[in-house]
Amino acid sequence: MSPKDKSPASHFHALLDHNAAAWLMLAIGLALTFGLWMHFSAHFAERAQDRFAHRAEAARNLLLSRMQAHEQVLRGGAALFAASDEVSRAEWRAYVGALALDRSLPGIQGTGFTQMIPASRLAEHVAQVRAEGFPGYGVHPPGERDPYSSIIYLEPFADRNLRAFGYDMYSDPVRREAMERARDTGMPALSGRVTLVQEYGSEVQAGFLIYLPIYAGGTQPDSVDARRATLLGFVYSPFRAHDIMRSIFDGRLDDADIELFDGDPSAETLLFASTQRSANARFVIDHPVDIGGRRWLARFSSTPAFERDQASAEPGLILFGGSTLSLMLFALLNINAHHRRRMQAAAARLVQSRDEFRTLVENVPGVVFRSQIAAPWAVIHISPSIAALTDAAPEEFVSGRVSFGDFIVLEDFATIEEAIRRALRERTSYEVEYRMRARDGRTCWVTERGHVYVDRAGVPQWLDGVIIDITERRQAEEAIRNLAFVDTLTHLPNRRFLLDRLRQGLANSRRHGRHGALLFIDLDHFKAVNDTYGHEAGDKLLCEVAHRLRQSVREGDTVARLGGDEFVVMLEDLGESSREASEKAAAIGEKILAALNEPFQIEDKAHRTTPSIGVSCFGSADERAEDLLRQADAVMYRAKARGRNRLERDDTQPRTQPV
Repeated sequence: MSPKDKSPASHFHALLDHNAAAWLMLAIGLALTFGLWMHFSAHFAERAQDRFAHRAEAARNLLLSRMQAHEQVLRGGAALFAASDEVSRAEWRAYVGALALDRSLPGIQGTGFTQMIPASRLAEHVAQVRAEGFPGYGVHPPGERDPYSSIIYLEPFADRNLRAFGYDMYSDPVRREAMERARDTGMPALSGRVTLVQEYGSEVQAGFLIYLPIYAGGTQPDSVDARRATLLGFVYSPFRAHDIMRSIFDGRLDDADIELFDGDPSAETLLFASTQRSANARFVIDHPVDIGGRRWLARFSSTPAFERDQASAEPGLILFGGSTLSLMLFALLNINAHHRRRMQAAAARLVQSRDEFRTLVENVPGVVFRSQIAAPWAVIHISPSIAALTDAAPEEFVSGRVSFGDFIVLEDFATIEEAIRRALRERTSYEVEYRMRARDGRTCWVTERGHVYVDRAGVPQWLDGVIIDITERRQAEEAIRNLAFVDTLTHLPNRRFLLDRLRQGLANSRRHGRHGALLFIDLDHFKAVNDTYGHEAGDKLLCEVAHRLRQSVREGDTVARLGGDEFVVMLEDLGESSREASEKAAAIGEKILAALNEPFQIEDKAHRTTPSIGVSCFGSADERAEDLLRQADAVMYRAKARGRNRLERDDTQPRTQPV
C-alpha cells in the first residue's frame, strides 16, 4: 500500500506510535483537571459565602427584631401615660413587672421614666420626691442649667439602677441629642455610644439608650414647636451593650463572630464584640442596622469552625483524581507506543470500564433513560431507580407495557413537548421540570435533562437523559416563600408582604387617579386575654379575628397581620376623591367594628375584645408606604386615646361603636 492509500485511521494509529501523543494527552488532561479544580473550588467557596451571608442576614434580622420589641415596650409605657392623668410609681412598677422582661426580653437593664423640669420648679420637684419617702433624693450632676431632667421611675429599682435615680440625662450631650430628636419627631430615638451611670467597678461596658417622648394630654402634637412646648418627659430603656447582645445571640451565632459599631467602624464606636475577631477570617459581611433614627454597623466574621465545616474535599479529590488519571493515560500511551502488543489488553480494560460506567449510570441518584422522542415516550432503556418514582419495574417500561406518559401529569405534557421541540430545533440539550404521579397516587416533582440523538443524516433517533426527583427542593422553596411573606399563626400576609402590596397600590393610585385607604386595627385590652386565659387562647382569638376580618372586607382587599394584636386592611379603588374613599373606608371599618364586637367562643368560653381602628387614605400624591403605615398607626392611637372601640379617620369626626 502506497502512502497515498493511507486512511485517516492509519494516520491516527501512526500518531499513537510516537511519545508525542502521550505528552499531548498529559497536557490536555492536566489542563482539564486544573480547570475543573478551579471551578469546583470557586463553586464551594461561593456556596460557603452564600450560607454565611444567609446566617449573617438572619442574625441581623434577629437583632433588629429584638430592638423593635424593646421599642414596643416603650410604646406600651407611653400608652400607659396617655391613658392615665398621672402615672404613680406603684403603677409604673406594676406595669413593668407585668411585662416579665427578664423572661420575654432578657438583657435589658431597665425601663424607666425621666421627667423634664424647668429650673424654676427644681426645688419644688426635689421636695415632692423626698416627700414620697426618698429623703436623700437630688438631681445630679450638680450645676445650674435650664431645663433639668431627672430619672424618677426605673424598674427594676435595685442594684445598679439605684445609681441612676435622679440622674439628669439631659446634661450629657450624647443623651441630649437623642432626647431632642425623640422630642421633635415623636418617634423612638436611639442614643449614641455612652457609659451608663449604672456602671462601676471593673466590668464597665459600653451602653446606649432608647427614648420615646411623653406629651401633655396623651396625644402627639402636630408641630415641632408644639411638641417642645408640651413635652413632659421620656419613657426610656438603658442597655448594657454586652448584656443585651449576648442575650440576643446566645446559642444562635456559633458560626460567626460579631462586632457592633455605632456608626463607622472604629475602636471609639465599638459597642460590642463577641470575641477578638481574627484578621484572617475568610468571610466578613457588614450589615447596616437602622434603629430609632440611628444607624449601627453589624460586622459578621466567619469562625475557624465554620470555615472547617464548609471546607470540601471534593476539589482536592478532583485535582488528585484528575492528575492521577492524566498520568495513567500518559503512561498508557507511552506503553502503547512501545508495546502495541498490549492493545488487546487495553481494549479489554476499556470494555471493563464501559461496563463499570454502565453500572455506575444505573446506580446514580436519578433515572437514566433512553426513549422515543414523541409522546407518550416509549422506553428503550431505563435504570432501576425508576421504580422509586412510579412503583413500576424497569422491565414494564422496556417491554412496552407502560411508558413515561402513563405517569406524567396530563397538564405538563405540553411543557415537555415544547422543551424537546426547542432542543431539537436548536440542536441543544433541554431541561424541564414537571410532575409525575406514581401508582399509589403520590405526586412528585422531577427535573429532566436530556438530548435528542440525531444520526449523520440529521434524522432524530431517540432521547437520552436523566430524571431527578426534586420534590424536597420544591417544598423547601415553597416553605421559604411562605416564611418570607405569610404570618405563621393566622396565615395572613405579614408586614413584608403588606409593604410590597402597598407600594403597588400607591403606584396604581398615582397612575389611575383612584383613591384607597389603610385601616390600622389594634385590639383593645388583648393582653388581658393572654394574662387571664393563656397565650394559647390568645392565639386562637387572633386566628378568629383574622377570619372575621377576611369575612368583613371585599374580595381583593388585603388583610395583613403586623404582629401581636395589630392588623392592617388595605382597600383599593374606593373612588376618585379622598372624601369618597374616606366614606367607603369608614363604612367597611364600621362593618369590622360590628364584627369584632361580637363575642368570641374560644374553648367553650365567651371572650370579648374590641378594636381601635385608624383610617388613613391615599391617592395620587407621591406617598411612601412606610409613611402611610405610620400615619394610620398614629390615627389608631388617637382612637385609643379617645376611648377605644372606635373608628378614627384622619380627615373627619370619629365614629364610635358602644363599648
